Amino acid sequence: MFKRLRWFALGAVTGALGAAYSYVRVRELRGKVAADRMAGTVVEVARNVGGALRDAVAEGRAAMAEAETQIKAELDGRGWRSSRAM
Repeated sequence: MFKRLRWFALGAVTGALGAAYSYVRVRELRGKVAADRMAGTVVEVARNVGGALRDAVAEGRAAMAEAETQIKAELDGRGWRSSRAM
């Protein structure tokens, strides 16, 4: 009899603690995903991505200009002429 009562009490306590823990976790997650915070998060991420994209495009353009200058210098050094000039 006491063995069954002990296991019943242990199960009830475990269930209550599990429910309380789940309740607290759900409230925390709900606070993180609230509409006003979500909008702020989306705006912040969009700004970060936009800045990174602008930096990447600027870096790409600079690399292209440098490569173009180097290619022109190599072609001018060899005395290369375009086919239209001939």
